[in-house]
Amino acid sequence: MSRYESLRDELRHLRRQQVMAVMAPAVAGVVLVVILADGGTRLWAGLAAAIALPLVVHWLWRLSFAAYRVQTDRSSVIRAEIAGLRRQIALVFDKYRARERGEHFKQVYALSGRPVRELEEALSVGMFRERREVFVTAFMREGVAVRVTASIGTPFRCRAADNPASWKEHVARLRCDEIRQYHNHPEHNGSTVPSKTDIRSSGAIRRLLGPHAAKLRSLIICWNDLREWKVIEYDAAGRHSLHYEFDAATVVACVAQPQCEAL
Repeated sequence: MSRYESLRDELRHLRRQQVMAVMAPAVAGVVLVVILADGGTRLWAGLAAAIALPLVVHWLWRLSFAAYRVQTDRSSVIRAEIAGLRRQIALVFDKYRARERGEHFKQVYALSGRPVRELEEALSVGMFRERREVFVTAFMREGVAVRVTASIGTPFRCRAADNPASWKEHVARLRCDEIRQYHNHPEHNGSTVPSKTDIRSSGAIRRLLGPHAAKLRSLIICWNDLREWKVIEYDAAGRHSLHYEFDAATVVACVAQPQCEAL
């Protein structure tokens, strides 16, 4: 779980508590106002009370109850920190220009020659912008992509840009020690699992790779509502686990402390 996801969950909990603390007396007050108002003014009196009473109760509770005051102050701190994380994610995305119609995905995002983490960052930005499935195969040697293919499909389906039957030849020719096959699930809830089609595809590719099957890593990219990304690894048996999680808070920390670059 990223720092943002932890903050988001905490903020939701605090908001629920604050709503319960404010709305119960506010609703009771609105009902009382409607009962006491004259017949011709009840509607307007009720509307005015519905708008004003929650604000009044909130103000009174802050003055009267330390616990409520602590909760509201904490909510403000969380909202400010989340705003900072949103700005940081925007900076990451702004590093890459958007692909225009007719341009090749792998060229716009300069995928070849990137080390793994830079490759996954570029893929996460590019795939998010496409709003559909993108299938990328990266042939790796010593942690660097030496050959990359990419194809853009529909929102829910995609396939390799070239024939997977030829991949074992590329592995031998380029002396690759790893094949990273990425595609994305256009979901923004922070989690995903491989589909039955994903699992079957992984098994089929492994069979085509023959002696190089162990070098294949099948990976899915998904995002949360902040646009932080996660990389899920899975195999032909359907087993899956979190391979990598981008946390915007660590980027903020490293900007503040440049020595993080050495980590």
